[in-house]
Amino acid sequence: MRMARVSQDILDSFIADFFQKSYDIVVSKWIVENIPAIFNEDKDEYLRIKALIAQGLKVDMCSVVFVGSSCTGFSLNPKKNFKKFDSDSDIDIAIISHHHFNIAWRWMRQIDMSTLNGKERYEIKEHRKHFVFDGTIATDYILPLLPFGKLWGSVLLSISNEPIFGGREIHFRLYQDHKSLIDYHVNNVKKNLPSILGVEAKDELLNKEIWKNS
Repeated sequence: MRMARVSQDILDSFIADFFQKSYDIVVSKWIVENIPAIFNEDKDEYLRIKALIAQGLKVDMCSVVFVGSSCTGFSLNPKKNFKKFDSDSDIDIAIISHHHFNIAWRWMRQIDMSTLNGKERYEIKEHRKHFVFDGTIATDYILPLLPFGKLWGSVLLSISNEPIFGGREIHFRLYQDHKSLIDYHVNNVKKNLPSILGVEAKDELLNKEIWKNS
């Protein structure tokens, strides 16, 4: 089983960036544009897996983005306090596809809610009120219901056999476009990191003096 090697120096570097750089740069550097920690700098394997997923889902390779602790090497959930990625961690993969987002959005508008059970109705209502507005669809909650759910489910099953994932649970989350992905994670960083670090959040940059004088 492949384990991400995350040193304290890497975590310290992330925290330094959080204090010194804008939120969008932090998200781009540590989530969207880096080689995910699970691959341990093996770019060829990273690209192979991305291509495998992209071909299965019929999207572009650039539309497959690893997020969460498998990407950074540690959790940004305020309840987990930078818990390192381990054998119990899930794999979260963002799929950026305007085409699939539109299919899902149209399906949600037309679905007969009386055909769904209570949990399914709840999830659809939550998507209509919150997720879709933010340009995202949490397919990990409603994948079997979606028109393309069978195909995506088969891809999940197929890639789960890849040694690098070590039998971990894998989730896809659909985004309308790259801006929606960036905004979603910028909001998470803004909301979660100050509480983990015990500092006051600012609109754009956190107070650099806090970092310099610590």
